Amino acid sequence: MARRYDAKYEAETTASATIVEACRQALDSDDDDRGTSLGVVHYRGGQTEFDLGCYYAASHDALDRVTGADVLAQLGWGDDCFHDESVEVLLPLVGDPDERVIVAAAHALGHRRSARGIPVVLPLVYHPNAGVRYAVVHALSGQEEGAALAGLIVLAGDADRDVRNWAAFGLGSLSDMDTPEIRDALAPLLDEPDAEIRGEALIGLAKRHDPRAAPALLRELAGSFHGSWCLEAAGLLGCPELLPLLLELRAKICPKDEAAFSADLDQAIAACSR
Repeated sequence: MARRYDAKYEAETTASATIVEACRQALDSDDDDRGTSLGVVHYRGGQTEFDLGCYYAASHDALDRVTGADVLAQLGWGDDCFHDESVEVLLPLVGDPDERVIVAAAHALGHRRSARGIPVVLPLVYHPNAGVRYAVVHALSGQEEGAALAGLIVLAGDADRDVRNWAAFGLGSLSDMDTPEIRDALAPLLDEPDAEIRGEALIGLAKRHDPRAAPALLRELAGSFHGSWCLEAAGLLGCPELLPLLLELRAKICPKDEAAFSADLDQAIAACSR
C-alpha cells in the first residue's frame, strides 16, 4: 500500500530532533503548540522518529517521558508505523510514578488500539485522578474485547463529567457489541442533566433498538434543542412515534440550527416516515 502524502508536511525541513525537543520545552511553558509540531514527526514516522520516542521515554525526567509517549502514540498515523515496538515501550509507562506520564501513555495506547494495553490500564479505572481515568477511557474505547467494554461500563458511571461522557461515547457509538450490561450502563445516562451525555446514551440505546430509547427520545425532542445527538438517535431508531415531534422541530428550528443540522433532521424524518 502506498504511503499517504501530505504536501504541507513534506515541505517541512526542520529536523525531527529539533521539533521533539521544542515540544518538550513547551511542556514547561504556557505556549504549547506540540499538537502541530508533533504532527510533522508523526507524519514522518520513520526509524529516526521511533528512536527519538524511545530516547525520551527512557529518560529520568518525567516530562521527557511524557514527550516520548506522545511521539510514539501516532507514528505514521494511518500507516501505524512501529506499532508493536511502540506498544512495547508504552506499556511500562502506564506504571510510571508520575501521573502525567501515566496519562500520556494511556492516551498513546488508545491511539495504538492494542489489545495488549487493556489489562495494563484496566486497574486504573478506579484511579483517584480523573485525568488518569479520562485517559483510560481513550485507551479502552474502540476495542471490542470484553475486558475493555467492562472497563468502559465502570467508567460510564464515573463521578467526572468528561469521563462519563467519553465512556458513553465509547460504549454507545464506537462499539457495536450489544449486551444487557452495555445497555444497562447507558440507560441511567438518559437522565443526565448534561445534554451531550444524554445524547450519547440515546445513540447507544437507539442503535441497539432498546425499548428505553423511544420514550427518552420523545422527552428529548419535546424539550429544548441541544444538537444532533437526538437526531442521530431518531434516525437509528426509525420510530414513527417520533415523526410529529421531528416535523414540529423542522417548523420551529432557528435559522442558525437549521443550517447546521438540516441534513441530520431530514435523515431522521425520512427514517421515521418509513
